Amino acid sequence: MSIEIQQAFNAISEKYDKQRPLLIPCFKDFYGVTLELSNNISNVENILDIGAGTGLLSAFYAEKYPNANITLVDISADMLNKAKNRFQGNDKINFLQADFSTVDFEEGKYDLVVSGLAIHHLTHELKQVLFQKIYYALKSSGMFINADQVKGATDFSEKIYTENWRNHVLASSLTEEEKQSAFERIKLDIMAPLDEQLKWLRDAGFSMANCFYQYFNFVVFAAKKDSIINQTSLN
Repeated sequence: MSIEIQQAFNAISEKYDKQRPLLIPCFKDFYGVTLELSNNISNVENILDIGAGTGLLSAFYAEKYPNANITLVDISADMLNKAKNRFQGNDKINFLQADFSTVDFEEGKYDLVVSGLAIHHLTHELKQVLFQKIYYALKSSGMFINADQVKGATDFSEKIYTENWRNHVLASSLTEEEKQSAFERIKLDIMAPLDEQLKWLRDAGFSMANCFYQYFNFVVFAAKKDSIINQTSLN
């Protein structure tokens, strides 16, 4: 992940959470579906939040699973400092300042690996490598849940996605400076089509990879690790 991205998110760390509902037109459903999908895991003890930022997504999981250990990894020190303030006094929360595109995760440790609006910053090659690392970091029957933005499968759909989001931001109560800052940050994004990412997950070894929610280019997709199915498919 580039230094430019790290600097961009350090710069907005103070306003990040307040801006989320204004920048995400489907905010409640986007995070709500992400959280609801975790119901498919019977026992959640360890969660890894990739690109955790200020801990907004982790906060939802911490409320739902108060006894779970949650590890937040992010490249931005300023964003993680906000997360540390958010979870002050909670000894179930751990922090790792690192580039999640290159750091190695402990194998077979996590029941859930989650991510919110982070992985689209990686090159497509690094996305594929990360999906493989996530697969190995999960326990058998663990799940990866990703709430992210995707590129349109065609130029037509991409144009609609881009214009819808831009019009939403322009109509929001953000200041003019905040709107322009958002438009500049999105230039750093490297979005990939949804279907390609689902294929990359299957290529990484996941037995199930599906999209469960979509609002224009905001999607929630998930993949399940099932060692029995995978072993059977190899025989």
